[in-house]
Amino acid sequence: MKIFISYSHEDIGIAEKIVNHLKQAGHDIWIDKWKIEVGDNIINKINEGINNADAIIIIFSKNSLNSKWVLREFSAMVLGDISRESRKVIPILIDKVSVPSYLSNYQYLDLSSNFEDNINNLINALSGNVVHQHEEFLNELSYDKDLISLEKALSEGRLTLVCGAGVSISAGIPTWNELLNKLLETMMKRISNNHNITINFENTSDFNSRYSNLIIGKYLKNNLGKEFQNEVRNALYSGSLGSNRIIESITNISRPQRDRKPLDSIITFNFDSLIEEYLSSNSVKNRSIYCEGIKHKSDEIPIYHVHGFLPRLGDIPIESNIVFSEDSYHSQFIEPFSWSNLIQLNKLSQNTCLFIGLSLTDPNLRRLLDVSIRKNPDKNLNHYIIKKIPITIENGRESIDKLAYLLEEQDANELGLNVIWIRSFEEISTFLNKINNIY
Repeated sequence: MKIFISYSHEDIGIAEKIVNHLKQAGHDIWIDKWKIEVGDNIINKINEGINNADAIIIIFSKNSLNSKWVLREFSAMVLGDISRESRKVIPILIDKVSVPSYLSNYQYLDLSSNFEDNINNLINALSGNVVHQHEEFLNELSYDKDLISLEKALSEGRLTLVCGAGVSISAGIPTWNELLNKLLETMMKRISNNHNITINFENTSDFNSRYSNLIIGKYLKNNLGKEFQNEVRNALYSGSLGSNRIIESITNISRPQRDRKPLDSIITFNFDSLIEEYLSSNSVKNRSIYCEGIKHKSDEIPIYHVHGFLPRLGDIPIESNIVFSEDSYHSQFIEPFSWSNLIQLNKLSQNTCLFIGLSLTDPNLRRLLDVSIRKNPDKNLNHYIIKKIPITIENGRESIDKLAYLLEEQDANELGLNVIWIRSFEEISTFLNKINNIY
């Protein structure tokens, strides 16, 4: 059997030991030390080795997980394997590290202890039926290790929750597109009245599809003028707001406990005040922070509104400028020392952050995550994001969208995030409750 071995050059000793056993068992081994000669195109030779292999062995260690080159080689092999179901892919652990999620649906072998017995298991596996089984993976999702890390961070007072739109939508807050459509209708009515222009108000969705959201935001800001933030607030709370299991779970995790330190903080990209309302109604002290200079007391959980704050009741704070339009995003991006950027970088460097209801499309957030992982000397994945498994339906049967799953996992890992995969968004509240030991 032709076997391609991927490894970090810092692990050459153990790699050669594995190779020698496999050669004695009669296998044809491709390893770069032996197969690449002076003058060869390295990338072409590696691709040739991968394409011709009947099996791929991926050696996992702390060294390989800290090497971007090796991780890209790993993901490239899995990407190629998506269209080649018959090839065996066998991850091997040589020290105590966790296999990335996009490889955890492959059976793996642990050579970190009792090498001789387990190398024989590897040889037997190569002659047996060790293949990946994506459909079974749906029923085997486990995030026990993630829970342990997050529980530890919470008990030590180092846990920060980072909340996106998905946290508020299930309570009745409109989606971004729904919010834009409501505001576009308001803007068009104002333009029609002020400039005597006849406008077809049924075409807001067509208008919405013609321009990017950020450009539409700029049009809205320019034409609604001083009433812009007030109109956004009216549209934000225009629906019927009901209970929200995710925010209820955030409230539970925020309650002071005798046997642990309190939740460190909440960062939210949402304008609404739903989290504050839930916390206050449950006697959990909190403080909304939406600009530089606002301080919280030691017994208050700070809620950082890094895109601005529009409370449901009372006046809109003069200092709160919501990040809604193209120019607002540009300002955040070009001001590295703005209070919101400094807060996010501080929490990313000092705490464990759990991202909830976020899609990782915000360019400024991606930049801050990239800065954080670059400044992390160990390149450890210290933070977590909850994501729904991408599913496709073929012939009435659900299966994982393997390409989307791989690419999303790879992207999150490169930004320093472990992915907690869930089957449905309803699982988010259950997961939060488990962190807080509420079963």
